[in-house]
Amino acid sequence: MTALITHGWRYFRRRGLKATVRTMINRFVYGFNKFVVYRTCLAGPPAANRVRDIIFRLATPADLDHLTEFERYGLGASQRAYVNYDNDWLFVACHGDRIVATRRYGRDVPAGSLMSRVLQLEPRQIWSADAFCLPEYRNQGLNRHFGLFTMRFLASQGYKEEFGVIAATNIPSLRSVLHRGSQFVYFVSYSRLLFYERLRVSNDVTTALMSPAQLTSPSSGRRSSSSPST
Repeated sequence: MTALITHGWRYFRRRGLKATVRTMINRFVYGFNKFVVYRTCLAGPPAANRVRDIIFRLATPADLDHLTEFERYGLGASQRAYVNYDNDWLFVACHGDRIVATRRYGRDVPAGSLMSRVLQLEPRQIWSADAFCLPEYRNQGLNRHFGLFTMRFLASQGYKEEFGVIAATNIPSLRSVLHRGSQFVYFVSYSRLLFYERLRVSNDVTTALMSPAQLTSPSSGRRSSSSPST
């Protein structure tokens, strides 16, 4: 019980009341989720720090006060909290003075999360915590180039592999990580109904998910989204 209260308070300080209540209901009252855990090698050829006139860089302390546009998506204050409390890596894509996309990486799988029961990071591994792009900047190749930039930057800091989780229903994002060379390592299904709980982890991701043809077929409309709150 003490650990539950500790992790709940920790999550509340970073995500706020609404997200905390939603997550607590999903985890301890009623919920059903399916996720895919992926792994990416961070090393590779140098990546550009821009696409057209949009610049990629590591966020500065001043950037944390310029995330107002992300508040409506529940990501402004939470990004600041994760950087300030957990020392997460935060990257920004800037169009002039406007921040149009962010990527956040944690130094470990969030304590007390569902994924912490599935995976523990080893030294030189990092957790892909969140990626978000403002709607009007999607479907322009920005996320692909931004992701490559952050991967190479983290590699230059000594990290070897990135792990992350994507909802099994988010086919565009699953295709995106496959196209950049990632591997699916686990298929995770979780269900909760009051006192009944079931957590299942499978290494046979493709069979559990869908046919390979569906994953490799062209996307009809990619969009960025945050990793699920797990």
